Amino acid sequence: MKMRDIRIPLLAFFLVSFYSCSTPPKIEKEVVLHKPETVIQMASINLSGFNKRMERKSINDLAAVLKQEQVEVLAVQGISRYPGVATRIDFVNELSAKTDWRNVFGEMLNISGRQTGNAIFSVYPILSHQNISWDGVRSKSFEAALQATVDAGARSLIVVSAQLPPKATVQEQEKCAKLIASMNPDTVHQYTIVSGNMPSDEGIRTMHSFAEVSLPESAKSTTSKIWYSATVSLQLLASRSVETELGTLVIAQFGFMRQEKH
Repeated sequence: MKMRDIRIPLLAFFLVSFYSCSTPPKIEKEVVLHKPETVIQMASINLSGFNKRMERKSINDLAAVLKQEQVEVLAVQGISRYPGVATRIDFVNELSAKTDWRNVFGEMLNISGRQTGNAIFSVYPILSHQNISWDGVRSKSFEAALQATVDAGARSLIVVSAQLPPKATVQEQEKCAKLIASMNPDTVHQYTIVSGNMPSDEGIRTMHSFAEVSLPESAKSTTSKIWYSATVSLQLLASRSVETELGTLVIAQFGFMRQEKH
């Protein structure tokens, strides 16, 4: 009887000792997002539907809106230029002179003295750029996408100003989206913001890991949408649209979020 009374407390002692000395379960570090380390004000406008003669006043008014909205990067699609024609106002040169911004231009078509293309303007240095044609997509006007790498300080950013063929099939739109996604060689450390007449098919967008900037009902008809890399490190902070003499200007504010592990 005494032996049994001693063994039971001893068994309890050894069980408590075993579990208290065993290795505790491993807890994964939690990623915590802090305030943005960099904030960028991005805007886009599509001029392909602007059929009037380009006037200096319209460009000056656009420059005033850009300044008021504190826009830092601007993507423009469907620009028409007339190189060598002194009586024509050149949109790219005029806007650059008015804002003192850097710019790159990607030609789509050049015929009978008329040149069409896309452009990207930036207050930040533009590290590189290239013009990409839509391989395997039928196009009468040689639509294309202009890609630029912008040095935004803490990070570099890929900006794309794209004009897709207006009558592209769903399959052709998917090819264009795939090509745009492939412009980013480092999806972990580099992010992409795309603007233009992008597909409305949500499946095409999500297939290539893009999110879309939501617009108010008054701007839903605009042909200049904005897509951006769907990652927790690139966050959409705000968006709006402003009507200008040249069309609807879509504005989006993005934050590059610093990640720390705890």
